[in-house]
Amino acid sequence: MIVVDSSYALSLVMPNEAQPASVQQVVAEELAAPFIWPLEIATALRTNLRRGRLAGPDVEPLLQRIASLRVDVVGPAANHPLPLFDAAQEYDLTPYDATYITMAVRFSAGLATRDRALAAVAERLGIPIHR
Repeated sequence: MIVVDSSYALSLVMPNEAQPASVQQVVAEELAAPFIWPLEIATALRTNLRRGRLAGPDVEPLLQRIASLRVDVVGPAANHPLPLFDAAQEYDLTPYDATYITMAVRFSAGLATRDRALAAVAERLGIPIHR
């Protein structure tokens, strides 16, 4: 299993984005993401639309391409914010980014990310990184 973050997923579908070197290996695996992933994807698409990087008609095909990745979205391991806060503190990441790390640790999975800070923490923890 590979935990895929929004930065990686978006790099696969956004126009004019360089494809990650690991794309073939990653898309061949079982992919999963934490519960925040759909919100991060939607936020990024909305931001790109507002900035003029995308036009309205571009969004639906991009969402279809995201859906074709067949990412299993997994709910939180706890219903309380404390574990997410603690992980953010421990890894010096936002709680959002810490959810990817904690999920990779929880499932002994690799992490597909384009985020340097997230990759640095994963590397420090011995989590296989796909860039």
